[in-house]
Amino acid sequence: MFVESVEGTIAGLLGRTVSDAFITHLQAYHGFTLEEIPNRPDELFKALQGSFGIAGDRVGKYIVRKLYLKAGVQFVEHDGGTLVEYVEALKRRFAESSGDRVE
Repeated sequence: MFVESVEGTIAGLLGRTVSDAFITHLQAYHGFTLEEIPNRPDELFKALQGSFGIAGDRVGKYIVRKLYLKAGVQFVEHDGGTLVEYVEALKRRFAESSGDRVE
């Protein structure tokens, strides 16, 4: 879901060409692939800021909103909440509902 949210959001906001270029940028300059994004949300959001400047936070919020929508969970934005915190909160929610522990 996370990978689909990233691809879909960037392509929807900025076009397929920009989405493809960003994914190539992740691999070339940040050393991880699209499939690794769910395990590296902090690095993804840093890459968004580095690539899109101030707009990177906005793109990140759209990604998180889409992720929550795909998960069937209402997204509630909190003052001072970081994008990584929102992703981790969603992971915990799924782990709690399945009875797994989140490290």
